[in-house]
Amino acid sequence: MFVRRKSRLLSVALVCMCLLCSCGSTDAPKASDISTPAALEETPLPTPQMETITVFTIDSASMTILPSKVKKNQDDDSLSYIAELVLNNLGDDDIRLSKVEQDGDQAVLEFDSESKPVRDCDEEMESLILECFANSILDNVEGCHSVIFRTDKGAYESDNLKMGIDEAYASR
Repeated sequence: MFVRRKSRLLSVALVCMCLLCSCGSTDAPKASDISTPAALEETPLPTPQMETITVFTIDSASMTILPSKVKKNQDDDSLSYIAELVLNNLGDDDIRLSKVEQDGDQAVLEFDSESKPVRDCDEEMESLILECFANSILDNVEGCHSVIFRTDKGAYESDNLKMGIDEAYASR
């Protein structure tokens, strides 16, 4: 036991002397001269990745729609999930959806007929709200190729816009 302790002390002393002697030397090894074990060189460090999706929101200062990255909830890219994200991003409690469903390759969103964008909304804001929903759905809902807007009373009819019951507002 005494021999092991003595050999450890000698090893530490030898390392310290080597380090002290090489401090002023120009022959000191450079960082690039020090070899790294091959296993460490080949194994990249894992980078944490947060999966996001893009939904659209309104920039009220410039009255334009803007893409907004939001954290994706697991593997959920359903129509109702995307519609909920758009509602949350718009942050307007006066916008209410009464029904959201996917019928084949069509998304059907039904607005409460007493809420925005159907009522109390100017033409520009109504268009921006509808664009946010349509673009977000077409960009994120797999298998969805068109978006139809309705009200809880039937065909979409607002203060500014009138569409047929099965009229697509947007498609790809």
